[in-house]
Amino acid sequence: MTLGLLRSITARPALSPIGLDVGPRCLRAAQLGRVDGQWRILRLAQWNRREAETGTGISPGFARRIQQALDQDGFRGRRLVVGLSIPDVELHTLEIPDRGDLSDAGKFADAARWELQRVSGIAPEQAASGYWRVPAGDGTRTTARGAVARREDVVALCELARSTRLDCERVDATSCALSRLGSLLRRRSGADPQEVWSVLDVGSRMLRLVVAVGEVPVLVRNLGVGSQDWTRNVAESLQLSPEAAEIHKCDYGIATGSLRVGARGMNPAAREDPSSQIAAMIFNILRGDLDLIVAEIERSYEYIMRCYPERPAGAVLLVGAGADLKGLDRYLAEQLGVDVTPLEQAVQQPDGSLIVDQIAGARILSRTHQSLNAFGCAIGLAINTETRP
Repeated sequence: MTLGLLRSITARPALSPIGLDVGPRCLRAAQLGRVDGQWRILRLAQWNRREAETGTGISPGFARRIQQALDQDGFRGRRLVVGLSIPDVELHTLEIPDRGDLSDAGKFADAARWELQRVSGIAPEQAASGYWRVPAGDGTRTTARGAVARREDVVALCELARSTRLDCERVDATSCALSRLGSLLRRRSGADPQEVWSVLDVGSRMLRLVVAVGEVPVLVRNLGVGSQDWTRNVAESLQLSPEAAEIHKCDYGIATGSLRVGARGMNPAAREDPSSQIAAMIFNILRGDLDLIVAEIERSYEYIMRCYPERPAGAVLLVGAGADLKGLDRYLAEQLGVDVTPLEQAVQQPDGSLIVDQIAGARILSRTHQSLNAFGCAIGLAINTETRP
């Protein structure tokens, strides 16, 4: 799905565009290289935003720092793909009535644009929009999903590219980028192409669930809590500073399986282990939010599987900085009954569709003080179906 259409044909052989994830707290960038049909993660970067810098606008000084960092980190070429997330982009379900021959691509595009104008809260003259078709299902009349952003936000992102001496090739909805990332990882994993599967993006301010059928995103849900809320809850409950709470959360995570406190208390082995006790306390502090996540994922799967009753339930891919919470993948897998895999674990297969350049990977991630999970959106934005000379 494409919102912006400024195009460039300037890149080194086998290099992807630079994917830029513009978040409320920081910007993250990724660039991949393609060899023999396999994408290799070559470069990653992150820049924190100042308090006064919000929305899609970027100050000239920040833009210069980004350009300098891109040069220093070895990013190559001028092609850039930028992502927009809710609330900067609206996502809509479209039920386009079958009036005439909608198998004609032009007629379908006209109908989709008209329907987006009807349902969007952004005036047509102020909007940039795009759409994608969804698979036909027995239990749904949905024919497409659409995305609408304010044209001024798209222009601001193009100006950001220009200020960093890059060409904005397109502006994507980040939910589509996450679906593209998950689809790529599934292709060589032996996953059933008919499955209903999802990506859970555990961001600092909000959790986002993207549910896909085959390779097409069909549902996007924002779950309303983020990993910074978890840190605040741990800090308040354990009477710690936010910094100490974040360290505890990262070091100990949440208790899983028999280590959790239940109706009969903690098992004897866990009582003797201080780490297990802290993990059990953190689990109990976060349990309400964790149960909410499970319930929302179950509801979303159930709804989509009613629309596509012949399709089985598939795995969940975990991305986002909050996906580093130790034990989160295991807890979700226990509750949902499907495989739950963090991105960092998913790319460890040497023959996979997406791998990390081992030499560059260690250097990049140590510099950014982040795991690969945090760069899921940026990597998805960089993934491209073609490379250019």
